[in-house]
Amino acid sequence: MARRNGAPILIHIAEAQFELEQSREKHGATPVAYLELAGVLGPDVIGAHCIWVDQADIATLAHFNVGCINNPSSNMKTAAGVMPVPEMLAAGEPIGLATDGAASNNTLDLFEEMDLAAKLQKVARMDPRALPEKQVVEMATINGARALHLEKTIGSLETGKKADLILVDIGAPHATPMYDVYSELVYALKATDVRTVVIAGHIVMRDRQMLTLDEKEILAKAEEYKKKVTSSLAVAPVSGAPNSTSH
Repeated sequence: MARRNGAPILIHIAEAQFELEQSREKHGATPVAYLELAGVLGPDVIGAHCIWVDQADIATLAHFNVGCINNPSSNMKTAAGVMPVPEMLAAGEPIGLATDGAASNNTLDLFEEMDLAAKLQKVARMDPRALPEKQVVEMATINGARALHLEKTIGSLETGKKADLILVDIGAPHATPMYDVYSELVYALKATDVRTVVIAGHIVMRDRQMLTLDEKEILAKAEEYKKKVTSSLAVAPVSGAPNSTSH
């Protein structure tokens, strides 16, 4: 149905070890190999996580030009594992960077994801040279666009592409001095350093003030949803001050 309508296919692939074990037991193949046999893989597919993949799986994903998305915070919180990002990039696999969702990540901060993506690969391999900062920034920009199969319209500042950009304040103490722009973006700067956001040529945030959304209304609505979720799950409310937070 997705292909008849020209829509992309987003699917989680080999996120947890038990998925790999179940797939081998039930189908006699890895999740990636089974998806190939089922005719699912193709350049319109975006695979989230792709953690439990071997060299043959990586070659298959690259062959079908499947975009893969790395979600380091989520993978760490759920103890899912570590995506073999360097090997996949070396195979020509387009890899993007994402936060996943609130169920497995308490922050939707892409700057934090860049920081963790780099450090997680280094500590997993005990190699500080693994996944250099420039590659991480590319995952958050042009390589992420390739993973979404949208590199012709977004992902970099070029004539003919949508004008998507952010203006970042580099004057804060934690950002001073700057020696290398890629290292600064990945390890020093934070989402709170973003001052202005432009999407498709339209300014949606200027000097940290939202222009198209009512922030107070959204936060109030979030508190309403919290009450509904808490009630539906029969979970005791978190004790503490009215404005305290707990994750």
